[in-house]
Amino acid sequence: MVSRTDIFLLVLATAAFVTGLSIGVPPVWLIGSTVIVLMIYIGLRYPRGRADWKYSSIETIYMLSTMVTMLLLVYIIFMAATSIRIPNSMMLSLAIAALAFMVMFLLGMFYPSGGKFSLKKQK
Repeated sequence: MVSRTDIFLLVLATAAFVTGLSIGVPPVWLIGSTVIVLMIYIGLRYPRGRADWKYSSIETIYMLSTMVTMLLLVYIIFMAATSIRIPNSMMLSLAIAALAFMVMFLLGMFYPSGGKFSLKKQK
């Protein structure tokens, strides 16, 4: 179970990452510094190292890769928000309506009888 302190630090790291992006720090330096800060935090939280650490090496690598993936996703969203020009509201609503119609049409083509979801309570 993730503690509230860990969640707070994760949100704080994401906010620091976005702030660094907004002032123009290259993403390689931001990701590297975030990983180093994470390692320092882990070192302070588990001072005896492997004796206190409750995760296997595969789980540790998985956690690090998940964090780096999250930071890259935040970077991609940030870059898309700063570089893509969003059309006006009338054009956007027309595109959303066309997309919704296309999805409903394709669902009607491939699932003509609808889903087989039961709305009755199961005992």
